[in-house]
Amino acid sequence: MRKVFSVIVICVALIVPFAMFEVMPQIGDPNSAPNSHVSVHYIENTQSIANSPNMVTSVIVDFRAFDTLLETTVMFLAGVCVMIILAGVYKTKKRVIDPGESKMLRVRSGEKVFRSINKDVIITLLQPMILVYAVYVLFHGEVSLGGGFQAGALIGTVLLLDAMAVPDKRNFPNITKGTSAMIAGIGTFIYATAGILTLIGGGLFLEYEKFPWNVPLLEQHSIGILMVEIGVTLGVAGTIVTIMNVLLEKVKFDK
Repeated sequence: MRKVFSVIVICVALIVPFAMFEVMPQIGDPNSAPNSHVSVHYIENTQSIANSPNMVTSVIVDFRAFDTLLETTVMFLAGVCVMIILAGVYKTKKRVIDPGESKMLRVRSGEKVFRSINKDVIITLLQPMILVYAVYVLFHGEVSLGGGFQAGALIGTVLLLDAMAVPDKRNFPNITKGTSAMIAGIGTFIYATAGILTLIGGGLFLEYEKFPWNVPLLEQHSIGILMVEIGVTLGVAGTIVTIMNVLLEKVKFDK
């Protein structure tokens, strides 16, 4: 009965959005709201209202900041759901390496080729470079390309490389699935806290100019965007690491 109920819920969840497509504007229609006045408003007022030269960042964390908060929350919940769903999968599979492949992976000294090249040399050099770029993308998201989503994905990539290239030798401390899920939750909490602080200051939710401290409006706006971007970064990176940890617990690869 539980399976039947699950199938019904999935069917309803798939059918309802498709049934609503008819009331949505046609893509490319010049008379639709996005093409007639919404996009024009963003283009003409981004600099004056949001104090940011980057229109993409302004739309994501200013004009539709609440929607971005929900997206960050959905990512956090996705990681938690993967952890819950796979928690009941107890069977561990092991990839068997045949003698021919095993011989190709080793050099005369007995060390593995992928260990000496990929991990010890290339990946060790790439990881700090990726981290530096992630920090750059995070702190320059307001004025240039990038932001929290990209920075979080880059940090998650670094930890993926560290855990999957050669699992028995890591450059970074091991982050458990519980810790990574908590980090993702903290990121979402930081994002929501920015909105709560603006409410305390007497403004609207995520109205960055209304923070309850006395600094110039431009700096308040920058602080608000930075809080949001840090929250998104932690949310994305934590979710990626959570899913990775859950999958690595269920599938072990021979070294």
